[in-house]
Amino acid sequence: MKEKMKGWLAGLAYRVIVLFTFGQISPLLGAGAIIEQDGKILLIDRSDGLGYTVPGGIVRHKETVEKCVLREVREETGYEIKLTGLVGVYSKLGRDPRFRAVAIAYKGSIISGTQHGSGEGEPCWRLPEEVFGHMAFDTEDMLKDYLSGRQNFS
Repeated sequence: MKEKMKGWLAGLAYRVIVLFTFGQISPLLGAGAIIEQDGKILLIDRSDGLGYTVPGGIVRHKETVEKCVLREVREETGYEIKLTGLVGVYSKLGRDPRFRAVAIAYKGSIISGTQHGSGEGEPCWRLPEEVFGHMAFDTEDMLKDYLSGRQNFS
């Protein structure tokens, strides 16, 4: 419930800022990583009930996009990763129902760590076909692009 409330409040705050700036504000920037091992994908089973997502989150004011991905994966899963490629940039309107956001999806691989959960949800390894139809936001598009080897720029 706490994570659902945080998302709702963030969405409300963003909409207020949009009103006060007459829509002249940039979207929030998020980033995540798709990590595959033995045909399974590392996902977060979100605690807010929205479904599965790749580990990731919103870029903080004083961090790079890449540092954000490394931090978010570590916080949400317990794993240290290295980034190995780019899956794509996702910017279509309505991709996140809470607020206007753009996401950058990377490929990554685990270099160390021990799996653990966080307030965001529980990390799990799933085959893609197990989660299609049960994914939050546009994470399913990201995963399909990753699996097809296609780089997305939309």
